[in-house]
Parts: sequence; structure tokens; C-alpha cells
Amino acid sequence: MEVKELFGSALQEHKKRNFLSAEKLYKQILKTYPNEVSTLNNLGTVLKELGKNKEAIFYYEKALSVKPEDLITNYNLGLTFASIDEFQKSINYYEKVIKIDEKHIQSYQNLMDIYEKTNNHEKLEEIIIKAKSYLKDNPIIKLYEGNLLYKKEKFDEAINNLESISFDFNKIKQEQLRVSTLGKCYDRSKHFDKAFDNFSHANRISFKLKNKNINKDLYLEKVENRNIFFNKLNKKKWPSSKLSESSDNPIFIIGFPRSGTTLLDTILSSHPSIEVIEEKSMVPKLIGSLNELTKNKLENLKDISNDQVITLRNNYFKNLNSHIKDKDNSKLYIDKLPLNIIYVGEILRIFPDAKFIISLRHPCDCVLSCFMQTFEINNAMANFLNLEDSAKLYDHVMKLWTQYISVFDINYHEVKYENIVKDLEKTIKPVLKFLELPWNDNLLEFSKTAKQKQQIKTPSYDQVIKPIYSEASGRWKMYEKQISIVYPILKTWIKKFSY
Repeated sequence: MEVKELFGSALQEHKKRNFLSAEKLYKQILKTYPNEVSTLNNLGTVLKELGKNKEAIFYYEKALSVKPEDLITNYNLGLTFASIDEFQKSINYYEKVIKIDEKHIQSYQNLMDIYEKTNNHEKLEEIIIKAKSYLKDNPIIKLYEGNLLYKKEKFDEAINNLESISFDFNKIKQEQLRVSTLGKCYDRSKHFDKAFDNFSHANRISFKLKNKNINKDLYLEKVENRNIFFNKLNKKKWPSSKLSESSDNPIFIIGFPRSGTTLLDTILSSHPSIEVIEEKSMVPKLIGSLNELTKNKLENLKDISNDQVITLRNNYFKNLNSHIKDKDNSKLYIDKLPLNIIYVGEILRIFPDAKFIISLRHPCDCVLSCFMQTFEINNAMANFLNLEDSAKLYDHVMKLWTQYISVFDINYHEVKYENIVKDLEKTIKPVLKFLELPWNDNLLEFSKTAKQKQQIKTPSYDQVIKPIYSEASGRWKMYEKQISIVYPILKTWIKKFSY
């Protein structure tokens, strides 16, 4: 096959998203033409899609060695470095693209996104001003400007800015960000009906954007199946996994989404002896391995061998360590992913001495906040697109947690978001005692710690970089009309948790 035909075939496979085939064909072309820029660039793109980021960077950089001012390659390098959280390198390449093309809106947008996500509002403002000088009233720039005004608590200005723009169906994600930010602005400026309308609009967009294979009921079923199984469990027949071969016991921060887990993890991360691993998939991967061993049947959990338990433990810690840059054996490493709460039973099968810190918040505030937040939609998060589903999931999850603590002797500590807001030191000292650590005054300066983080990868990042504010406690009372629909579902838990 001639090179021209090979390139055509590679492009076809690329377009069809047959990336492995495309990779082979592009590499075959490079054997004959090792410096062909389009092929090097396309190969880099394919490798990035395959998750081979380091290899993608190699080919992109090789393309730049041939053609340093190639706009597409510089832009692709910016995207790739951003995807692996090497933000400064990403910024450098986006800035190079703008030097080549001063009106390259996507590079401006990506720069604004990085500065926004890394809490660098000064740089965000600078790039907005620069972008406006070349692109005038571009709605995307105005969108980020509106978001910045919101973060500066200039709510009326932000509202005027955001209400003056709109996006068509080609920019549906931008429209979602616009109405979601509007919702936050109206909420903070006490126009609660308008806020609720905008949050509802943002959720309708999420519904349109979600993958057709996403099914919220599957997640509810997963929770309910665990509730049924552990309700019937004969504890006396439950095997012990207290093995001398593995003395390490992990620590988990769990809770319902928007219950204050990010605030709690940010405070604890301010302690010099604690590092919280945020929102990583160590437990989901553990559950995946367990499902293979048990053929997706909870009743088979009792049958896994001690050797299998040891392997699962080792794999969990190997996965955990992969997210730690500089391992320090004097530190406690805490796994924080709120909805790991549903896997407590399986976790205890592998780590019977695991410690759990559960974050609680008024059920109405919790459910309302989930509704008001724009999440990446999966089977779990699809339940937050309306208040009824959100409340239903809350009820299922808390029933399951109650079931766990009735069946197992769980080593856990309960923390209420409202108590942190009221008296941080008084609330956090017992947490440290639970973790067998002394108090450290750095915990009182947690917002400084948060600002120093390169990125907080949760929806709460724009909140935890600020000192604690009390407005989020009892917010549901401002939406009493809307929350009344789900109050009957939540009232049991309001009483249960003494709210």
C-alpha cells in the first residue's frame, strides 16, 4: 500500500475512532516519512485518546522540532498537558498559540478555564482583558467574566453580564455554565425563585447532554441490593479478614454528595501529618476486582480466600500510592470519595479495621445543594437532576449506612457540617483524636492551604478557598416552597440526625 493510501486509511480509522488501528497505520507511515508533521500530530492525537499521554507528547514535540510554529500541534500539547494536570506547561503552549493567532478563542477559553480552576483570579482577569482587546464582546469571554464577577461577590454586575448573553445549541455546555452561574448569583443576592428556575434550566441541559446509556435507576438498584443483602446477613457466618500479613488499615471520608466532605478534607489536609487523596477511584477499582471474584453476587463475598484478600489489599494500596507524589511514611493518607459510603460492606470484607469519617449535613440542605450543582453525569449523579430523585437517593443511601452500622462494629466518627461552621476547632479536635493526631493551628488557616493547591477537583473548589461562611447552613429554608415536595421523604432523617 502506498503512503498516500496508508494516510487515507489512517484518517478513516481515526474518524471512526478505531484508534488502535489508526495508531498502527500512522506509525507505518512514519517509518518512511519520520518527519511528516500532519502524521506526527495525528498520531499524537490518537495516542492521547488511548490514554498514552507521554507517548502523545513525544510525537507532538517531534512535530514541533520540524515545525515550531505549527498552531495545531502547539494547541494539542496545551490540551495534553492540561489533561495530566501539568498546568504551567499547558499555559505556555496556549500562550504560544495566541502569539501565532491572537484571535484563537479556544486557547483563550482554555487559559481562562485553567486560571479559574486553579483559583488564580488575578491571571484570569488578565487573560479576560487581553481576550476582550482582540475579540471584543465574544460571549465566551463574557461568560468567564461573569463567573469571575460572581467569585468576587459582585452579584448584580455578574447578573447583568450573564443575562446579556446566550448560547445556541452548538454551545450547550457554555449555556449550562451561564445559567448555573446565574442561579448562584440569584441565590447569593436572595432572588430565590429566579435562582431555582436557573438551576432547573441547568439540570434540563444536563439531561440533554447525558449519555443515553446512563440510567439513574441502576444506581438506586445497586444501593437497594446492598441494603437487602446486609439486612439478611448472619454476622456470625461472616468471615474475618484480620490477617497478620497486612497491618495497614485505610481511612475513608464518606458521606452523601454536598454534605461537607470537601470542606472537611481541606481542613484536614492543612495538618502536616495528613494528606487526603481526593475523588480517586481506589475503591471503585477494588469493587471491580471483587465483582470479578464474586461474579457480581454479594453472597459470594464470604467465599473469597485469605490469599485473595491479601492480593486485593495490596492492589488497593498500590493504586493509592500511585496518586501520592512523595510518599511519607509519617503521614496518614485518607481516601475521600463521598459515595464510597455505599461500598462500606465490601470495604469491611477486605479491611475489617478500616476507619471511616462520615460527613453529615441537614438532609434538606444536602439534597437542595445536589440539585443546585452541575455534576458530570453518570448513573449516580443522574439522580440529582430533580429534587425528587435526589431525595430518593438520599433516603436509599442513608438507609444503607444505617444498615451497615447495625450489622458491623464499624470504627467511625461522625462530623456535622453545621458544627464545623459554628466552631471549627471544637468540631475537628475529636476527629484528630479519632485519627490519633495532635491539634495543629494550621487547621484554622485551611483556606490558605486550599488556595495553594493547584486544583481542587470537586464542585466545592470555589467555596473552600474562602473562610467559612454560614449562609450555606439552613439555605433550604429559603426554598421551602420547592423543598416541601420532598420534605416527607427527608423528615425521618432530619429527626434521625437530630436536626
